[in-house]
Amino acid sequence: MAFSRRGSNPSETRSSVRRPERVERSAHALCYYEAERTVHHSRGLSMVGIGMSRLVDSFRAGQDAARQASAGRPQPTWALGFAGGRHGPSELLEGVRAELGDIPVYGGTGVGTITNQELSYDGYEFAVAVFDDSLPPPECVCLDGLDRGERAFGVRLGREIGARGAAGNTVLLFYDSIASSPPPVLHVGSRLVDGVYEGLEDTSVVLIGGGTVGDLQLSSSYILNGRKSLKHAAVALILPERLQSHVTIMHGCVPVSAFLEITRIDGPVVYGLDGRPALDVLLEMTGLSQDAALRGDIAFIVTLGEWHGEPGSECDESAYVNRLIIRCDPEERSITLFEADFREGDLVQIMSRDNQAMLDSVARQTRDQLARLAGLDPLFALYIDCAGRTSAWSGAEVEEAAVLQRELAGQVPLLGFYSGVEIAPLFGRSRPLDWTGVLTMFTRR
Repeated sequence: MAFSRRGSNPSETRSSVRRPERVERSAHALCYYEAERTVHHSRGLSMVGIGMSRLVDSFRAGQDAARQASAGRPQPTWALGFAGGRHGPSELLEGVRAELGDIPVYGGTGVGTITNQELSYDGYEFAVAVFDDSLPPPECVCLDGLDRGERAFGVRLGREIGARGAAGNTVLLFYDSIASSPPPVLHVGSRLVDGVYEGLEDTSVVLIGGGTVGDLQLSSSYILNGRKSLKHAAVALILPERLQSHVTIMHGCVPVSAFLEITRIDGPVVYGLDGRPALDVLLEMTGLSQDAALRGDIAFIVTLGEWHGEPGSECDESAYVNRLIIRCDPEERSITLFEADFREGDLVQIMSRDNQAMLDSVARQTRDQLARLAGLDPLFALYIDCAGRTSAWSGAEVEEAAVLQRELAGQVPLLGFYSGVEIAPLFGRSRPLDWTGVLTMFTRR
């Protein structure tokens, strides 16, 4: 299902939502926000530089972002970059290399990009982080053939990671989310990640990443494997052991129901909750009419969440795996989720999606993470942010990534992108997530 640009209130149109921090650039622009330019990076300045361009010409955008990121720095040895879906990846890479030389560029496409000073999702953005030789290039594992089965693909990928990595390594995983379009059919992230863990066997790594998408309509995506762009592929970057990752999962959803047992499910389609038709339960709990649910309004109000915390422990948003509801079927009385990892017998809760809670969560958890890392001198930060959290889709009056920018206050170099699925460690293993912002800060061991 394509992301719709609708306010969080079903009766609210996009034009009726006040967004004082947005600046419209053109008829194509969805969002452009520029934060204050005062930036006080830590010692990480010697290792990483960040640049972002919004030039329409892809070659010039790649060159411009690379020039910004490398200004006054040693010669970069590798780069991590994400681009809006309107750019041509080959031209972007040519522009980067015209400025930086023939270095590997990893990453992919995103609905938009985020840095310390800017965030945008009009499709013409390109953001890049460049690293000098104080941080050697990662070990890269890249495979294609994701369209031939996510689980088997993941097993192959996990075996390659296990053969090249070491226990405790942080691995960044980016995969092409779009199997085909239109209509959009997604590669199932949960099957991919399950396969990776099967292939890893006894090798324990910290797996962080996301599924790439090029626009809110879910029409295209690709990954960058260092040399070129690829479809139906994934790239895993095994980071040097000297880097330690610190992950915070943010969403701001709160439970509004008791636990409900999934009594019938087939892949992502939930037919039964507590022995009743799933759609009937959702309509009853939300108070929506069937017509409103079929229009997709239910996606703006609730998710289904699975609790992974200890029984009896305090409610913690980071302990939930939430799944967006992307479709309702009035004939089958079913609901379809964004992922296909829930199983019959699982206990789930209806989770309220609240924009203010989302914004409060970003502010609180970013401050908490900075406090926990006080004295460790974070080198850089990576933010993998669900595209549904943009104000164009959620209807929030401010961009939640702008809250992150404000809280970081330039203390840590930041590169981020808007994703389809986010992958982060949760209670012993990494999982694909929905409606989350995954903030990872990296320090020296």
